[in-house]
Amino acid sequence: MVHAPEPVEGASFSSPDPASIFRAAAAGLLGWIVPGLGHVFIGDRIRGIICMATIVLTFWTGIAIGGVRGTVDPHERSLWFIAQLCTGANAGIAYVIRENISSGDEKADRAFVPPPWVSSEIGVHYTGVAGLLNILVILDAMARAERNGAGKGLPKREPPGWGGL
Repeated sequence: MVHAPEPVEGASFSSPDPASIFRAAAAGLLGWIVPGLGHVFIGDRIRGIICMATIVLTFWTGIAIGGVRGTVDPHERSLWFIAQLCTGANAGIAYVIRENISSGDEKADRAFVPPPWVSSEIGVHYTGVAGLLNILVILDAMARAERNGAGKGLPKREPPGWGGL
């Protein structure tokens, strides 16, 4: 015979309140604009700084390896550019730098072809992976904001061995 599980004392499975939803949305938006800022917003400063350093350094290392003109290219590498946009302000700054670099010859600038060497591809991959990593960081910040902001429901549990990071 199948028995229904016993209810957990003090647990509430109601929908989250509007304040925790707003807090999660704000954490997600801030985390997109500046990677790691969503965690800083919800009070998890160390995790936010680590995420910020990891994503920003990965993105700008990719720019340093491949060059801004060969790496950030919405026309030739549109799917990678979408991934790069997930780093928020970093991709915006890199795109503005790319557009302001000019050789003085408009025809040559419009006809610029990314360099064929491997470092250009490595730079594109670094910047794209930084953006995709930031999606995971944003989702983590939003989940933590909603869970911590609810105040009700199941108690906060960390996986064993995490030590409150």
